Amino acid sequence: MPFAAGLWEALVRDLPLIYPQLLILVAATVMLWPADAFVAKGAKGQWAAVTVIVLLGAAFLVTRTPAADGFSGMFKVDGITRGFQYLCLAAGIITVLLSQLQLNLLREQSVEYYALILFSVTGMLFLVGASDLISVYFSLELMALCIYILVAYFRTQERGIEAGMKYFLLGAFSSGILLFGISLIYAATGGVTTNLEKLNEALALAPASSNLLVFTGVLMVLVGFCFKVAAVPFHMWSPDAYDGAPTAITAFMSMAPKAASLAAFVRVFSIGFGGVASDWIAPLSFVAGASMVLGNIAALRQQTMKRLLAYSSIAHVGYMLLGVLSSSVPGGVQAIWLYMLTYLFMQSGAFAIVLYLQGKGEGERIDDFRGLGRTHPVLAFAMMAIMLSLAGVPPLVGFFSKFYLFKLAIEQGHVTLTILALLTSAVAAYYYLAVVALMYFQAPATEGEEARPLGSLTKFLVGASATLVVVGTLFGKYLLDWAGTIL
Repeated sequence: MPFAAGLWEALVRDLPLIYPQLLILVAATVMLWPADAFVAKGAKGQWAAVTVIVLLGAAFLVTRTPAADGFSGMFKVDGITRGFQYLCLAAGIITVLLSQLQLNLLREQSVEYYALILFSVTGMLFLVGASDLISVYFSLELMALCIYILVAYFRTQERGIEAGMKYFLLGAFSSGILLFGISLIYAATGGVTTNLEKLNEALALAPASSNLLVFTGVLMVLVGFCFKVAAVPFHMWSPDAYDGAPTAITAFMSMAPKAASLAAFVRVFSIGFGGVASDWIAPLSFVAGASMVLGNIAALRQQTMKRLLAYSSIAHVGYMLLGVLSSSVPGGVQAIWLYMLTYLFMQSGAFAIVLYLQGKGEGERIDDFRGLGRTHPVLAFAMMAIMLSLAGVPPLVGFFSKFYLFKLAIEQGHVTLTILALLTSAVAAYYYLAVVALMYFQAPATEGEEARPLGSLTKFLVGASATLVVVGTLFGKYLLDWAGTIL
């Protein structure tokens, strides 16, 4: 059987490209069955340590993965793949650590929770290296299906169930649009290929009669991706999902899926659709601008911290889409990666503080931060640094990543969008500074109450985040060099 022998040989040759994914898949499967049968219900929290070890092991394997194409052009390992895989794995580890602050308190530990995180991260690791529209679609679905369940993890909370259902229904609808767009692109090329590199050539050679087909297909694929990153006007699921999900999963959604989806965004549009850029540059520019405007303006009216961070996240996606628009030149992907890295620092600290306050029965409303500078000066200082960094105030690390991204966008001719980004950043500073003012210039709601001591995990997460935010700009050149080395 020459064909079977050749297939087996190709599989063995390509397997080293997905060793990190295989490690995580095997671990998640064993965690669900049969290992879970031998662990008492009260000891389910032990799986958190196992999950962190598995993710660290996957990160080590990423460093050892060779750069190559594999699986008949369906998956590719290069600098983009490795760089964004590191971000997804780091976000997964941070999520597991944040989860302990909430799951232990509510006694909601379960092995399924950690297995779903692992399966979702596996989808992300496949997604960032997917080099074919079919592998992009299946990776997106593996990533998203697990998150739908995690959003509704607290089965006794109606708000979480409602958020999970809304996210699932809208996600299924957007996946249908994405799949239909892929089918139109395939038809426009005469059924030749869905491989991204070959697709660029095939679309350039497509007859003029298929121009409308190509434009419609590209637009539908764009809509599907905009939903995955929660860009306006396809953001409607984001505030409710963020608000109803467990807080650690809210942090997860704001970091890991965005990093993976942006990597796929860059690969699909700069490589696969690079030859028809005129079809998607204008719509994507509108989406980027609308996300900056609506995200920041809507955040002004929010009363809960999770919804504020949800709309803030939409605005930051608008900024990162500037990098997608500039991704065809050297430094474009590097700018997105660097922005996502610093955003990960900031989000992890902010959500750790929210989780600490939730442990006191607070933290849901922004008003719960009132007087935090008096009751817990360390947390207040860390939150102030994170808020100012999210606003892009120099010399914090958020300013450095924004400066680099905006500079690149101006060099590529996106001057109007960059001016809009600067103006909306000023709007963002208002609601970020409002939180700071609440912490330092308002009296606590319960005057004289003794502050609850910080746990070691909270100290580590908040301390590490605040330190990286404050001193990160001092190492800006090294961060740039490191990003250049990885990507």
